[in-house]
Amino acid sequence: MIKDLYGVIPVLSTPMDANGSLDLKILEKEIRWVKSHKIHSIATGMVSEILRMDKEERKTLTQSVCDIAKELSMNVVVSCGQESTRATISLVHHAEKVGATAVMINPPISTKLSSQETYQFFRDIFIDSTISIIVQDASGYVGNAIDINILKTLLNEFENRIYFKPEAIPIGQKLSLLRDSTGGRARIFEGTGGAHLVDSFTRGIVGTMPGTDICWAIIQLWEALVNKDWDTINLINGPVANMVNLLSSLDAYIAIEKHLLKLQGVFTNTYQKYPSGFKLDNETQTEAERIFAYLKILNKGGA
Repeated sequence: MIKDLYGVIPVLSTPMDANGSLDLKILEKEIRWVKSHKIHSIATGMVSEILRMDKEERKTLTQSVCDIAKELSMNVVVSCGQESTRATISLVHHAEKVGATAVMINPPISTKLSSQETYQFFRDIFIDSTISIIVQDASGYVGNAIDINILKTLLNEFENRIYFKPEAIPIGQKLSLLRDSTGGRARIFEGTGGAHLVDSFTRGIVGTMPGTDICWAIIQLWEALVNKDWDTINLINGPVANMVNLLSSLDAYIAIEKHLLKLQGVFTNTYQKYPSGFKLDNETQTEAERIFAYLKILNKGGA
């Protein structure tokens, strides 16, 4: 059993150059910037634009993130979901080889699996690996919700290696159902970018996986929750939720996050993998910057 994952684990935004290639120099800058905010774990995920990367690009991203994180003594969660079991296992084995702490896997997106097929997909991956796995129900963005009975069965078989990231709607009720149906044994991460962090924390999560752009506000909110500092919680929760409400789609999340990272001097541009289905218009940009400025005022010690 690996060390437990806990707390705030930001999902990296992937810096690109004008040709859509990975900018590894800026990636290292982003990871070091996250670490400077006293955050000790990072992840790759859908907002890292992995769905638009080929297999070699994903491996390059994984290798680079793990190499940098090792130097900084940080945990790494690598998203490895693919459209076939074999392809997924290949990425899982690569993540194991290069030193990832855990992997995160969503079911295939292009195929609607039955409950039994979903179970078999995850079981085959657990059997053919040794690393801890976060089972991601990514149905808030793509795919279909995973049957709660499948999650329970997987927990019973692989309890020492399994975490959950439920994103099906309604978030709170689904989270509580998973918690209660497993007798509180399920280790659950909040997966809505922090929008439901306060409600999810009261339901027993072990951590949250937001973006990197306002990770300094999320870590402050998390620490306030741990310390039951409701004055701080009430100040930060509203603007965080308002920011996430602007992230109406996966492409919107990517666009706004990259804009805010550039605003903070972490990124030098906002290039995305083509094609993207979202254009950051002036009104949305202005609103994101307004909320961002307010969060900076609230952030103790500044961003």
